[in-house]
Amino acid sequence: MRKILILMIAGLAVLLFSCASPPEQPEQPVQPADTRAPLPEKELEEAKSLKARVDKNGLSEFAFEEYQQAESSLQDGEEAYGKDNAKAKKALDAAVASYRTVISKAFPLKVDRSKAEVDAIRSSAESIKAQIAMKREYAAAKAKYDKAVAAGDAKDYEQAISLFAEAKTLFQDLYEQTMLKKEEAESEMKSSQDGIKDAEERAKAGDEEMQGGGQ
Repeated sequence: MRKILILMIAGLAVLLFSCASPPEQPEQPVQPADTRAPLPEKELEEAKSLKARVDKNGLSEFAFEEYQQAESSLQDGEEAYGKDNAKAKKALDAAVASYRTVISKAFPLKVDRSKAEVDAIRSSAESIKAQIAMKREYAAAKAKYDKAVAAGDAKDYEQAISLFAEAKTLFQDLYEQTMLKKEEAESEMKSSQDGIKDAEERAKAGDEEMQGGGQ
């Protein structure tokens, strides 16, 4: 009987222990943001300046992944700015590095594409003898093109892109004006040929009439 009572008490103790709820854990205090580091003002200014240069020249498509990384880092830096300055500086340094990578990678590619676009329209203009029909205008367009090539060779990429854009416009105008002259000349020639043919036919008809009247 005594053994049974002891077993019952032990079982009850185990049951009570298993049902007891664990002690509540104390809440961890929220760590305040670290603002002891100075504001990364220069880093933010440089990151924004590089972004503006990239966007102005349309470079993002030539280094898309690097541009996305730069954008993400800049956003992180702006969000942490004034709250956790050490974190903000780290993110902004990463943004600056990524934007610089975009610039170094994308500018030569953009210049190459700009040159290719001008080469295409220049070839079209030369195919219809624009260099002969409009010598002065062709010389002006080629001079602009040569300056663009020189700027690209000197790694003055922004100047090269701007000059290629101007050269493209000049060659496009040259092509259109030469084509217009060509069409006008062909139309005049056709009209002249039609006039000669008509005169010949009328003369032939007159001869036949005279011959018929003399019979």
